[in-house]
Amino acid sequence: MLLVDTGSVPAATASEITRLAPDRIVVMGSRAAVSDAVVTRLSAGRTSVRVDAGTTMSLSQKALVAATPTAETVYLVDVRQLAAAPVAAATAAATGSGFLVVEGARPPSPGALATLRAVGARQIVFMNGTSGLPTSYGNALRSEGFTVARLAGADRAGIADSATAEYPSTTTRGVVTASAEATGFGSPAATALAATTGQPLYFSGERCLSDASAAVLQRRGDKVLVVGPTAQLRAEVETGKGCTAVRTTRQDKLRSSLQSALNRNSSSSYTATVREVGGLGETVSMGGATRREPASMMKLFAAWGTYKRIERGAGSLSTRLGSGLTVGECLREMIWMSDNSCHTDLVHWIGLSQLNREIAAAGYSRTAYGQVLRGQDVLYAGNRTTSDDLTNLLKRLEEGRLLNATHTRHMLNLMHTQLFRSRLPNGLPASAYQASKPGSLWVSGGLLQADSAVVRSSSSRFVVTVIGAPGASKAGIRDIARTVYSHFNGSFGAAVTHSDLHVRTVRNTPWYRSSAGGAIAGTIPSGTPLQVSDSRRHWYKVHWRGGYAWLYYHHVRTNLRY
Repeated sequence: MLLVDTGSVPAATASEITRLAPDRIVVMGSRAAVSDAVVTRLSAGRTSVRVDAGTTMSLSQKALVAATPTAETVYLVDVRQLAAAPVAAATAAATGSGFLVVEGARPPSPGALATLRAVGARQIVFMNGTSGLPTSYGNALRSEGFTVARLAGADRAGIADSATAEYPSTTTRGVVTASAEATGFGSPAATALAATTGQPLYFSGERCLSDASAAVLQRRGDKVLVVGPTAQLRAEVETGKGCTAVRTTRQDKLRSSLQSALNRNSSSSYTATVREVGGLGETVSMGGATRREPASMMKLFAAWGTYKRIERGAGSLSTRLGSGLTVGECLREMIWMSDNSCHTDLVHWIGLSQLNREIAAAGYSRTAYGQVLRGQDVLYAGNRTTSDDLTNLLKRLEEGRLLNATHTRHMLNLMHTQLFRSRLPNGLPASAYQASKPGSLWVSGGLLQADSAVVRSSSSRFVVTVIGAPGASKAGIRDIARTVYSHFNGSFGAAVTHSDLHVRTVRNTPWYRSSAGGAIAGTIPSGTPLQVSDSRRHWYKVHWRGGYAWLYYHHVRTNLRY
């Protein structure tokens, strides 16, 4: 089997035809799929035959008669569920049987029945579940004198496992290709290879076979032959191991790598939790159940509680708070600018006791706000959480299970564009997506550093949370970020460098020396990059001329890339 374009023959295909020197070329498909010009080029010096028909079913009927004039057993696939077609085709070729595509939603067509009789079929084997080939279709075939069986399997990987029972015990290889491939060369090439060599076909995830497929391979004693690009089938697949074994091995490796990173940064203790989103679902927790002061990362629970109150219909983003800002404005300042005043405003808007009840009810069992009177600052309330709870919160957010779709996008966007990126984000490559919320706070014993982030790349998604004790460093958290990213994606060069000059002025901006809205002390030129030190809702405190200046938020925009 070789592939061509509609109007041209790829160089690799032309070279292979020259090497094989066939006497005959069989072209599968209509002129719309393979042009006459391509057939003419392929036919130079040899016979060519085009197998063409108006529908997939008609094409399948012609192909069956042409390829298998006699077939006592025929494997059937419904045209609406062609994912199982590679298994049916490979199994049929390997066992000297036939393969046919039918319309399972209707009674057997005259064309299908005529084709089955033309090849002498007696036994029909369904390769779909009842949603594709219902019991009524089987009963109709039985009434025509055929015996009918069905291979078990919830998907094509499961059907492929069942199909191995059709093969002789003398096979030596399991041909493995990617389950997730919708289009591309892997599945057709693997099907052709399995068919011509008489070896069973299996379907694998990116890093591993299902436990069931691995068990079948082991039972048969077949070695693994992987067909497909490395981006879809990683090296672990070649071991033939199931996902449980591969997950355990990889988690052990990640745990060891994280421990090495913690050892490299021994000036403080860190708790760290990593959870993969999708994939193998790898999870590693290093002291992740330990309750600690989370600093500004506690604002993630306040944001979640705010959105949940809105989703209950008890407010909206435009609801005006007592401070004069709307809920939406305060959400932005709390996450984007990490504003403590808006944090307090929103916690008391929800109700501190109510928020604690919701946190506990949602399963974040080691997270709670400390008690303060209504209106009092919640920053030093004795709040506690764990890296496990924070990671679970963000994993649910990334999976769309925490909030509705609109609020999920809104919260992730605030985290993606937030200003303080010198911890986890600065340990990632520039190509990675991050949505993070860091924290730092002076406590008894010194300054603690922490961060929690959703990270995406072209080949992985994961959530990582790090909470350091006093003495923890930004560099230590960056080291952990690089370690985790490299585990899922491979090593990389220089990490991105997000500047500490968080904002820039967008116009000539008046600045206030001693307080927000105080006496104007001068003007900062338009386009000046500035480092933010603190904020009071819509007022930002920045470093300026060896001291500090207060600016109103309308005068600045982010100075960071994202």
